Amino acid sequence: MPKKKDKIPENFRTIYIITNADKTILSAFSSEEEAKKEIDFKYSILPEKFNIQPCCLNIDKSFAEEIKKRF
Repeated sequence: MPKKKDKIPENFRTIYIITNADKTILSAFSSEEEAKKEIDFKYSILPEKFNIQPCCLNIDKSFAEEIKKRF
C-alpha cells in the first residue's frame, strides 16, 4: 500500500534562491520564473555559473512580527 503523502502546513512557502559557485545567496524569489528572469537580466554578462535552488520558508507568527518590526 502506498504511503500517504504528508500535507505541507499552510505557513510554509517555497522560495527560489539564486546562488553562485560559492553557494552564496544572491537573491530570493517567490517563483522560479522570476528567478530565471533575474539571472538572464542581471547575471548573464558574468562568466560564473548561477544556480536556482528551491527552499522552504516557514512563515509563522514570530517571523511575521519580526518582518513588521524591520519594515
